[in-house]
Amino acid sequence: MKILVTDTNVFFDLMNIQALPEFFGLDFEICTTDFVVNEILRLEQAEQIKNFIRSKQLTVFSFSGDEIEEIVNLKTKRNLRRIADKSVLWKALQLKCTLLTGDKSLRNEAEENGLEVHGSIWAVAMILEAELLSNSKGIELFEKLKIVNPGLPVDEIEKLIMKLKS
Repeated sequence: MKILVTDTNVFFDLMNIQALPEFFGLDFEICTTDFVVNEILRLEQAEQIKNFIRSKQLTVFSFSGDEIEEIVNLKTKRNLRRIADKSVLWKALQLKCTLLTGDKSLRNEAEENGLEVHGSIWAVAMILEAELLSNSKGIELFEKLKIVNPGLPVDEIEKLIMKLKS
């Protein structure tokens, strides 16, 4: 089963468009780090994540003191200020797996290190490819995604919407 290490902003996007259950319905081993989980502060969002942890659909990696030191000292070309970002990069590098992030600096860093990287648009596209939702619901999700995360490439989303309509 393909492993995905997921950053905070992908979880936020999926929660904001109400597609988190479908995301966890995908045939991937979805993982994150305790640093990411600790960034999810809103009670209802934290509760959603905890439900997926309890049901063993989300694996959360914790780190020893030595590993935290390695993460903090991880040399990157870009200034990854958040330890959550460095922790998912470090874990994805260790596992040689796909990283999901919406952070441009983290994406570029991971790609330069040879990792496959995707974001929220890809996650929604995978939900639709797996036929967990109808095309009309997919269009709705992509429309919501444009609203909740205006930093995403609208042209890419529009192409996917057009494809779903045809």
